[in-house]
Amino acid sequence: MDKPISSTLRTTFLVHWIFGGVLGVALFLAPGRLLTLLGWVDQWVQLPQSDQSIPGTTFVDAVIVRSLGAALLGLAFASFLGWRARKWDAVALIVQSELVYCILGLLALISGIFLMGRPMPAVGYVLMLILAVFAIAWGLSLRRANS
Repeated sequence: MDKPISSTLRTTFLVHWIFGGVLGVALFLAPGRLLTLLGWVDQWVQLPQSDQSIPGTTFVDAVIVRSLGAALLGLAFASFLGWRARKWDAVALIVQSELVYCILGLLALISGIFLMGRPMPAVGYVLMLILAVFAIAWGLSLRRANS
């Protein structure tokens, strides 16, 4: 028998749809500006052994950042479909995919702390917290559905 999805899971889908959609659109449309605004990239970078400064967005790979935005938009769309669904069988794969994405994203940010070569911007810790909260929500939903 097909289980109905909980109101908590529907709310998780709704929040993820909105959050992922907003961040995905921003990363997709204005990658350098958003990363500068969030403090991930310095607005100006002093060139070594020079008096010249260049925009920090010079060092942003817009294709990679836009690809992240596209991935977030794809996940946001999946969350929209999950929010509209009524039965667990319709959302099981979405929940599993969201869980894997959140765990891998969290691991990527954690590894960045050690490999970045500079302090993690404050927004990095905020993103780690958001990914951890979503990972817990997806994991609990998966556990409840399988029990």
